Amino acid sequence: MHRVSSNSARNDVLIGVNDLPAALNAGAQLLDVRWELTEPPGTGHRQYLAGHLPGARFADLEYVFTGLRLDRNDGRHPLPDAERIGMGLGALGIDPDLPIVVYDRPGSFAAARAWWVLRWAGLNALVLDGGFPAWQANGGTVETGELPPPAQFTTVTVTTGNLPTITTEELASFEGTLLDVRTPERYRGENEPIDPRAGHIPGAVNRPVPEFWDGSGRLPDQKKLDELLRIPMDREVVAYCGSGVSAAQVVFALASLGVEATLYPPGWSGWSADPSRLAEVGDQS
Repeated sequence: MHRVSSNSARNDVLIGVNDLPAALNAGAQLLDVRWELTEPPGTGHRQYLAGHLPGARFADLEYVFTGLRLDRNDGRHPLPDAERIGMGLGALGIDPDLPIVVYDRPGSFAAARAWWVLRWAGLNALVLDGGFPAWQANGGTVETGELPPPAQFTTVTVTTGNLPTITTEELASFEGTLLDVRTPERYRGENEPIDPRAGHIPGAVNRPVPEFWDGSGRLPDQKKLDELLRIPMDREVVAYCGSGVSAAQVVFALASLGVEATLYPPGWSGWSADPSRLAEVGDQS
């Protein structure tokens, strides 16, 4: 597994609040993707209306960055196809030739999922470090209400497959490092509030995603990330969660270290939907 310079890799995926104004002046576009699984539908949009970064449009994770749920084996948040992404971004007035900065509030995982889908679709995306709270803490101005719709709707043409994924069939014979980023209780099979069965995919080790923020909601530095990951850098890495959303945060963290990890999009919700697939319980980490 190839690892590039961590400084250049981090700057390739992440932007700080101090650097954001210059990026916006150069043409970068802003998407507010606040969302959380446990909240009622529409909560993120209501938060956006109450206050958002100037010029940001609200992108619904469940629509723009999630596909239709046609097969339970694809998990709760299947990947969207190119047409769905293109129509969603077109409705937001996105120019595919300009960078896209996405933000949420730390702990929701939505910005990393949006970043991953945009990069998977071949677009230049960055995550705002610390999200909306960091912008406010830095004295950034805030707008309220909805922006006027784009003057013209044009479907954005994208080509998916620009980041690696792995299928359930391929995962069954995977011999690299498999990261389960759910909470320890769910990983160990002690508690499963959402999915069909408790446990984890055989061979997976647990690296809980809530640890992949520091106290201010920003991405930890390289030393801290290496301590959290505790993985050999000479093996391929696959990450999964419940449904391919929070795992994107760990894929994103690895990308900031110059490591290209693979996402298993169905997550545990897809794997556990088939009772014939094996599950492990307990701590294998």
